[in-house]
Amino acid sequence: MIQHNSVQKVIDAARIEEIVRDYVDLKNRGSNLTGLCPFHKEKTPSFSVSPSKNIYKCFGCGKAGGAVDFIMEIEQYSFVEAIRFLAKKYQIELEEKELTQQDRAEELEIQAFNIINQWAQEYYKNKLWNSQEGKNIGLEYFKERGFLDATLEKFGIGFAADTPSAFTQESIQKGYNIDYLKKLGLTNSHELDFFRNRIIFPLYNQTGKVIGFAGRVMGSEVKIAKYINSPESTVYKKSKTLFGLHLAKNEIRKQNNCYLVEGYTDVMSLNQAGIENVVASSGTALTEDQIHLLKRHTHTVTILYDGDNAGIKAAERGIELIVKEGLNVYVALIPDKEDPDSFIKKHGYEGFQKFLNTEVKDFILFKIQLLHQESLNDPVKRSGVIQEIVQIIAKIEDTVKRSLYLQNAAKILQLPESTLIESCNNYIRENLKNKSFAEKRKTLANDEKIIEDQKEIGFKKQNQTFLETGDEIHEKELVRILMLAGNNPWKNTEFTVAHYIIENVVDILEYFDNPFYAMLVQDVLNKIQKNESVNFNYFVNHPTKHVTNLAIEFSTFPYIYSENWESKYGIFLNKKSNGTDYIDDEIETVIKHLKFRKFNKVIQNLDKQISENPNSEDVIELIKAREEIKKIKNKLFQEVWKIES
Repeated sequence: MIQHNSVQKVIDAARIEEIVRDYVDLKNRGSNLTGLCPFHKEKTPSFSVSPSKNIYKCFGCGKAGGAVDFIMEIEQYSFVEAIRFLAKKYQIELEEKELTQQDRAEELEIQAFNIINQWAQEYYKNKLWNSQEGKNIGLEYFKERGFLDATLEKFGIGFAADTPSAFTQESIQKGYNIDYLKKLGLTNSHELDFFRNRIIFPLYNQTGKVIGFAGRVMGSEVKIAKYINSPESTVYKKSKTLFGLHLAKNEIRKQNNCYLVEGYTDVMSLNQAGIENVVASSGTALTEDQIHLLKRHTHTVTILYDGDNAGIKAAERGIELIVKEGLNVYVALIPDKEDPDSFIKKHGYEGFQKFLNTEVKDFILFKIQLLHQESLNDPVKRSGVIQEIVQIIAKIEDTVKRSLYLQNAAKILQLPESTLIESCNNYIRENLKNKSFAEKRKTLANDEKIIEDQKEIGFKKQNQTFLETGDEIHEKELVRILMLAGNNPWKNTEFTVAHYIIENVVDILEYFDNPFYAMLVQDVLNKIQKNESVNFNYFVNHPTKHVTNLAIEFSTFPYIYSENWESKYGIFLNKKSNGTDYIDDEIETVIKHLKFRKFNKVIQNLDKQISENPNSEDVIELIKAREEIKKIKNKLFQEVWKIES
């Protein structure tokens, strides 16, 4: 395990411009560098590198981060792999913690699992091609369905014979541990083979390592499951696996689109026909982890499912998760009760492309139209349909995209757009209330492992869930100052801007409208209490990606200032700074504005308590507290007014 100080050395040493130049032709543009984005196709450069901030951002596809993020994205490395890569480049010797006995045992077990899975894949593959049973049953099945030998080789397809323990016995003879065979589910508790009389589909992680298997039964025995999968292990998690991703990921990135199908043979058929950017959800309903995997490669998913009711329902199940993650979702329902496998074999590549060009629809608009048609003559059902549509749109976090969908929905449903907007905002606010923010904030304040806890609760992307309130605008500006100028000295004292802000807002933190901003402020408070510095680099390299993205959003601008604006056009900017040169009065004004608004809420809360319990023993104390806070609020009003005047 790499020591934290070694990780920090690598982060501090890595220069973003040096890293990116290995992949992108960069040209000077003001104080930044620009080039064609390596993550999506473009003709006009929108990829910007800031050497001073040590970050990159593409204003086309939105990808952004520091040196570690860039290597993780471009090479598809894990965080640890990216750190090792950069350490080697900058000749930094990594200090590693000595593994405990348990750590070593777990590491050895994973290595053993990988070796056994690879052996099993080779065993089953050999049985398909070289055993009489494999040829007569397995190969014949695939040949009847039009699969080429090269396709079977490409996907590593195998066959398990209808024998009780042939695989297990040969594995033991080769020296493989029977306990490991059982843990991987290759051998059952009675030391018999788990896969028997089945075609074997190896399951790979995205780097191409075999992690498990799926088996399709050969025969018509109705009491036996048609498909069975390896049980989950330390190397195989069904909810985190997408069949075919190891082969599809490069083409997905190239096309900026991923076709999502239901079955293994659907993936194989499309791949064989030349459509390589296709994956399947491994026989499970689409999960959040699978969507995160896809999001690393593309922001567009096209769902190809059977055109019957079951296919439509299957497509709908994962839609809310995909929408919530901000991906663009399209759907094409295969006609004539066919599936992608049979359809492409019948119509060929050109016919399939023609089908995609004419039948692919935006999923949300498709859903709206479908529900609208179903409820035309039923007012009660129509009301329920409208609520269902609004709930889906409410999960879209991009405010512009959400607004466009509401406009389209209003036209289709023949309703005032304002009605849908109001209903949508109600759902969003209700969802925020259900997040139990107060409990999470208390946990964060008391937990020494603040970063791990933030990762666990996900630092939910709640800062852009609906049109920001006046309070949220001030909260966001406060977070902007913390990120960009928090480490600056405060009025030539030994304290920083972050110290000053925290000291002045800690008493109103529980009244923040936006939980995400409140958690960020709480994070800074914990760092300060530990005497740790909170600078821009901390936020850019934050373990929570959304924090990184927000810091980069605050610090980047797609345009550069030109002196020609003044000399040629008479256009003058009020401020030409890089966004970190806040003057003391600006910071004080933001805090005073925010506290003034929050004290209004405190007073409202006290009024409610007083009115609900007029005869309570505490009512006098509540009234005194109210008057004291009102005095402070009035003083703030006078100060703000003087500053503004």
